[in-house]
Amino acid sequence: MKRIFLTLLLLTFTAPFFRTVSAQERPWLQYITLSGYHQAGFSVDNNFNNTFYIKRARVALSGELFKSDQYGKFEYKVQAELATSPKLVDYWVKYTVRPAFGVQFGQFKTVLSIENSEYAPLKLEMIDYSLLVQRFVRMSTSDLSGVSATGREMGVQLYGRFVTMADGHYLVRYEAGLFNGLGINKTDDNKSKDFIGRLMVYPMKDLSVAVSYWKRLYGAEAAAVNDPYDRLGVGIAYDSKFAYARTEYMLGHTDGRRSAGAYVTAGYKVTPTFNIGARYDYFAVNACNPGLAQQYVTVGASWHPFKRLRLQLNYMYKQEADQSVTHLVNFMSSIIL
Repeated sequence: MKRIFLTLLLLTFTAPFFRTVSAQERPWLQYITLSGYHQAGFSVDNNFNNTFYIKRARVALSGELFKSDQYGKFEYKVQAELATSPKLVDYWVKYTVRPAFGVQFGQFKTVLSIENSEYAPLKLEMIDYSLLVQRFVRMSTSDLSGVSATGREMGVQLYGRFVTMADGHYLVRYEAGLFNGLGINKTDDNKSKDFIGRLMVYPMKDLSVAVSYWKRLYGAEAAAVNDPYDRLGVGIAYDSKFAYARTEYMLGHTDGRRSAGAYVTAGYKVTPTFNIGARYDYFAVNACNPGLAQQYVTVGASWHPFKRLRLQLNYMYKQEADQSVTHLVNFMSSIIL
């Protein structure tokens, strides 16, 4: 693994050289795309707790090994996180036989929640993911399962799209897979597997409706387990060149607790490079006691002054389960390879 990190670092610093060499001179370059980004910022709260931070520093190799009308398309991706504790976050291969059927194998983002799978950090309107994603989808250290895995799992997944509409977009999309369920970069330590699946419908090109489900399938050695681990989410998202709006609701069982979370986010794209928006977050660790819930309100702006630079500014009102309140101002810059 150390060799992989060193290779990715070397490719990061030699990226300008690769861009100057044509595929005709070095044919293997047509199979490799180098990309990456760095996100760093500064935050301060009402108690004057403040810090500079590096949120993400990622570099990736990806590409198509072949593509044809007859045999489909074969893709791959390797992505490393170099900030804080270096680790592989993506390591997968994907074979799309036909639009209606394909298979993906390796380590990649799960389809639990629209925000987790469809909104990468460089696309996400706010600096932080919603509480629903942070606490239910293994995005952060505050996840109820105790697993922080950047929203990813290791396994195999089938996927496809059906029914082409008049404007060219597909009406129905599906994903279904089996995963270790232990997070990233870990082999399984039991006979159980986790099922994760989603069905999405696109009534319009810019509008999607989704139902996603996560269920632990206990093996024979744990057939008598009465402590279910599951997640059930529903959501709707609208994203056009003028505005965006998205909401999701999710229920789940973890360690004998039934929890619930939801968010609503909306914004206006003032120009192609500048947008403003707001989000309301709700999360109750104990769904039977909604009075002890986290409630966050975030307002923010995002600006792309240059193609490879993105600037974001957020204000957050955070009410925790113990009713304590924090006001936080957060600024983050993204530099894109």
